[in-house]
Amino acid sequence: MKKILLFLTFSLCSIGVSAQHYDIGIHGGVFTPIDFWYYVDGGMGPSTGVKFNYHFNEKHALSSNYFHGNFHFSPAGAEERINGQRYGRERSRASFNAVSFVFLRKFKLKNDWQINVGTGIGYFLEHWEGEVNYLSGEKDYKRDFTMPIEINLNREISKNVIIGIKSGVFLTPFYIFGGLHLGPEVSYRF
Repeated sequence: MKKILLFLTFSLCSIGVSAQHYDIGIHGGVFTPIDFWYYVDGGMGPSTGVKFNYHFNEKHALSSNYFHGNFHFSPAGAEERINGQRYGRERSRASFNAVSFVFLRKFKLKNDWQINVGTGIGYFLEHWEGEVNYLSGEKDYKRDFTMPIEINLNREISKNVIIGIKSGVFLTPFYIFGGLHLGPEVSYRF
């Protein structure tokens, strides 16, 4: 037991020594439907989120993210496209929530700008406004794993304050492309 505790203590201390810094930040912007074929007449909506980055060194970081976005679409149009019959609401709002872990590779650019590119794994919950489970009567959620892909451009504007543009997509097993998000980001490094 002592050997296990000694090993865990040593491992945690080693990780803490190798890390250069942490970031915590918020972002906002716009968000598109996660599937352009299914979400008929889909329109962009607002998005927000928070992130926590752990920087291993000057080239690599691990980012944990929470993301929330909304978009509008036509459920009746989606049912017509899939089943050939138009039924349901003509206009609805979908709410999308995701948590993810993304491994980032950082590249230095001119004038202290930096671009971060990465991918990882995540999980999302999606709810259509007004949709309920026909058995329980509770809110009905669609859920699945996702592979987020991110490209972020940022720059430190003053000591420990970083601004930038956060962009990316959420890929899921059944969708080719979707969930594009783009917007400003501000974070604090400590």
